[in-house]
Amino acid sequence: MTTIQVPAPIPEWPEPDVRPSAAAVATDLRAAAVATSDVTSWMSAHGVPAGWTGNAADAAGHAMTAMGRRADAAVAALEKAVTAVEAYLDQMATRRAELDRLDDERVAFNRDRESLWSRADGAPADQADALLDEAAALLRRHDRIVADREAWLERVRADEDRVIAVLASLDTTSEGRDARDDSTRVDVDGLRRQLASQADPRSVNDWWLSLTDAQRAALAIAFPELVGNTNGIPTGDRDEANRATIDRDEEYLRQRQADGSLTDQERAWLERVVATRDALALGELAGTPVDTNLMVYLPHAFDGDGAAAVSYGDPDTADDTAVIVPGLTNDMTKMGSQGQDALNLFMSAHDKGEDIAAIAWMGYDAPSAAEGITAELGDIAGVTREDLAENGGHLLSDFVDGLRATYDGDSPTGQSHLTVIGHSYGSTTAAHAAADGLDEDSLVLIGSPGAGGGVHDVSGLHAPEGEVFVGSRENDFVTWLGGEISVDVPVRIGGDTVHLGNLGLGDDPSQAGFGAHRFDTSSDGTDTPFHLQDGGAILDRHTSYLDVDTASLENITNVVIDRDDQVDLVPGRDTPAHDRLYDFAGSEASYQAQQAVENYVVEPLEGVRDAVVDGAGRVVDGAGQVVDGVRSGAEDLGRRFSDAWPDSWP
Repeated sequence: MTTIQVPAPIPEWPEPDVRPSAAAVATDLRAAAVATSDVTSWMSAHGVPAGWTGNAADAAGHAMTAMGRRADAAVAALEKAVTAVEAYLDQMATRRAELDRLDDERVAFNRDRESLWSRADGAPADQADALLDEAAALLRRHDRIVADREAWLERVRADEDRVIAVLASLDTTSEGRDARDDSTRVDVDGLRRQLASQADPRSVNDWWLSLTDAQRAALAIAFPELVGNTNGIPTGDRDEANRATIDRDEEYLRQRQADGSLTDQERAWLERVVATRDALALGELAGTPVDTNLMVYLPHAFDGDGAAAVSYGDPDTADDTAVIVPGLTNDMTKMGSQGQDALNLFMSAHDKGEDIAAIAWMGYDAPSAAEGITAELGDIAGVTREDLAENGGHLLSDFVDGLRATYDGDSPTGQSHLTVIGHSYGSTTAAHAAADGLDEDSLVLIGSPGAGGGVHDVSGLHAPEGEVFVGSRENDFVTWLGGEISVDVPVRIGGDTVHLGNLGLGDDPSQAGFGAHRFDTSSDGTDTPFHLQDGGAILDRHTSYLDVDTASLENITNVVIDRDDQVDLVPGRDTPAHDRLYDFAGSEASYQAQQAVENYVVEPLEGVRDAVVDGAGRVVDGAGQVVDGVRSGAEDLGRRFSDAWPDSWP
């Protein structure tokens, strides 16, 4: 009887201490380096005060110089430490992939070994030779896998030894001075000038990839705002630089808050920081791990509105990418809600099995209170300002060009399928970008007040054929503004006088004649008179296009993942959308006039003013002023009501 020796199974290996959480070490080192670099820069810029002379000036200058050089020594040491830790993290990713392959081999071996074991027991004699050969081959596989595992462990230990050796070489003052005075130390000022000389995002990307790890780390430490916000620098590197900056900012502001010395300006700054943190945290709270990246962080941009962009998923590798452009009254303090919209889209596509990156992009100056508007609905005056949309369109195009330049995925087309989604005033911004040459694959306009002056149909948007999609609810009052609506009368808003002018921002893109694909948004809605409706519900009909479990989100998702044949289309509008606005205004004016008469008769004369103000509080200046622009005979009625529009505007 032939005995067949079946090799032992290979047990599951213990989880190695090679985890992504180690990246937190690099993040902390980078934040410390950025903060220390700031100290060095400040000391270099602030020498002896003007007017100082003599020994006092010599002493102050010497002290400032000496402290600055000590701080610079710390920066030099941290530059090397960050470079070493980042190299270790890169190797860690490689080792993880190697381990996964080894474990696949281990599982396959155990499966084949179990098969041999079951077949060898009681096998007939004529199969013995074949089974012996199979057993010998399995034994060789066993020994090779075990040896490969040991070699893998040696590589891991070598990686650890290298990073530990670098860190150990930087733990004394003299070693920090040596790093500072090293003739091979990176010239960050020279690199900054080189970066500034790059012509476009593609040249930026080529230049960035030509740098050494040490050069990239040093530049990100010395100029994190530059690295974090330059289109063409890879997403991961932008994220690292921006997280170091937001860490520095939050630490400073929280300390000021704890000391009770936070100024009003700093309190507003902290609000922008917290909102951005909230957007980043959404990726951690999702039901599935989400690679979340801070792609833009400029808290002082646009006169204090701030700029930020958070990506759920990595646009440098994703098969599909969506950039969501928000609208009226949005700024950096709204990043939490903007992030939720992007995450809803990410999860919707992810649930369909798609590899996606969804970006909440607050990278332009949308009309908001920072422009001097004293009440949220007062931002309707900003609707008449296409300059903000036009400027925003240029910034959006540059951002998209950056996404194109940094793509390094394995999409069959060689680039991510990229969709730009503009909401409300953001749709006008996106349309301006498209008209000027935006490099998108699909364009989605939702809740649009108009596609911008000069664009009268899809041909003016220069988008790929058949790739302009529009979502507009019949009872979304912002979509009633499409076309030219002349109401050039003064309106009292929050104590200020605002001239509305022409409310329309170009043609309504949901009109059938515009030529876009209009998709189902399935809003229940109501034609109940405005004064009998709940204000929150009215607003929700404009702000909920990307809410979970809505037909609009489902259709937008299918556009983003390039499943156009699954988008549920509906007919375009065949009558001017702003007719709804005229009908609404006329109805409201009649109602408010009747209320005023009744209150005048019933109430004491001295109570008339308050009664009229209360009755007209839901319509801008009594809504009759809107009617004044489109229907004759309402001018007197409009002047009787000098109250504000509702206190919410999307």
